[in-house]
Formats: sequence, C-alpha cells, structure tokens
Amino acid sequence: MTKTALSVWENCLLFIKDNIQDQAYKTWFEPIRAVELTDSALYIQVPSKFFYEWLEE
Repeated sequence: MTKTALSVWENCLLFIKDNIQDQAYKTWFEPIRAVELTDSALYIQVPSKFFYEWLEE
C-alpha cells in the first residue's frame, strides 16, 4: 500500500481527535492540509502565521 500525504495526515488526525477536546480539534486541526510526504517528513499547510506559531509552541 502506497502512503500519501493525505492518508498519513488522516491517520494523524484520528489520533489527535481521540486525544483533545472536539472544539480544539475543529479550531486548530481541521483547517490544516497535508501538502507533501517524503521519506522523512510530512509537510502541512496552515491557514495563517498565527496557526504556525501556535503549533510551534
């Protein structure tokens, strides 16, 4: 089975959704999109610099 950026990100989202409150999931994780998958990283796109800074914390 070939892994895609989307399939890896969807697996991440399932884990995240099971471990945080629903409102936090909807606010902070639903807007994020998977962009690219390499051998060593999953690249995501966030809607703003604010999202980026929040995730960095």
